[in-house]
Amino acid sequence: MPVRSLAPVWHQPRMLYLTACNILFASLWASVFFKAISHARDVKTGLFTATEPHARWIQTASLVEILHAAFGLIKSPVRTTALQVVTRVIQVWMVWHSFPQSTATSHAYLALLLAWSIADTIRYTYLALNMHGKAPKSLVWLRYTMFYPLYPIGIGAEWWLLCRAITPGAKINSVIPPIIYFCLILYIPGSYVMYTYMIKQRKKALRGTRMSL
Repeated sequence: MPVRSLAPVWHQPRMLYLTACNILFASLWASVFFKAISHARDVKTGLFTATEPHARWIQTASLVEILHAAFGLIKSPVRTTALQVVTRVIQVWMVWHSFPQSTATSHAYLALLLAWSIADTIRYTYLALNMHGKAPKSLVWLRYTMFYPLYPIGIGAEWWLLCRAITPGAKINSVIPPIIYFCLILYIPGSYVMYTYMIKQRKKALRGTRMSL
């Protein structure tokens, strides 16, 4: 009696699980975007209070993507996935949560929220639909084009908020500024790796596809 492969048996639960995850994260980041827009005029206090805990825990939950890559549930390289996710988690906990005053009073916080929420709403929506071959060409184009403006905005805002945390960090412990400087230096190679990776992915995704936008 021939042995039946378990791959088809596992494929369906994997598809359902990843589709549910992507829809959930797309919805959560869309809610962050609308909260940010609705409180954009109140950068001093209201914006941070209304959005920070929500965005921080959503970003922390995205650590699951590293596990997805490590266990082969998704095709993304573990290194690039970890680089993107971990740097964001460091930002939300080491900067936002630890130094709320320097974060809340900066317009860079709003810029970062908008960059992250727009990029991830597009990305997760694309992933959910693409798993079933239903991602429209316009969404594919957005997924692999919007990173051109959004990545520099996001990376620049992250970098600036780290810089603003140096002075208040020094008042707490003299070890904090060197740690922040180290993180700032890491942004140089890290940004290059992520940006060039997305450019390569864009070429693959849009190869042979005629976009009329």
